Amino acid sequence: LPGANAFVPALITSSIDPKPFTFYGFLDSKSSRRRKELDELKDVSNTLIFYEAPHRIKDTMQLMLDIFGNRFVSLSREISKKYESVYRGLISDVISSLDNIKGEFVIVVEGNHNNNKNDFNKSKIIELIDYHIENGLSKKDAIKLVSNIENISKNDVYNLYHKEEK
Repeated sequence: LPGANAFVPALITSSIDPKPFTFYGFLDSKSSRRRKELDELKDVSNTLIFYEAPHRIKDTMQLMLDIFGNRFVSLSREISKKYESVYRGLISDVISSLDNIKGEFVIVVEGNHNNNKNDFNKSKIIELIDYHIENGLSKKDAIKLVSNIENISKNDVYNLYHKEEK
């Protein structure tokens, strides 16, 4: 199975809706550029497919969690080889399985099915963050917690909160 075609079996075994999908390939090796690429893709409703190297997989998955929110993901490694494995679940759950893992990866990420990206209750988000800050969390931790609870990307929650702060 040529590596360039690895996304096909990864997509089929992912349990994520295969149509429509966008094959992106490798993200940039620089973290800042990877973040920008993912930020540009966060509102795409298509299933997204990426290739990733083993030394960047955990960082890339954490960026996806921060930018995309806690979406369903499938991570396939070593497709058609002796140690082939597939990890499926929410991004946060899959990240916890990535310690000392080797191999080339295909990441299949559920598309953004939130038709109106601003349909969350902004005042509720602000109130939740303020509540958690009043109860001892730092701003950063409160934003991260609310992002996970509401399934909204951490960047969106951060931007909303700091926009309202001004």
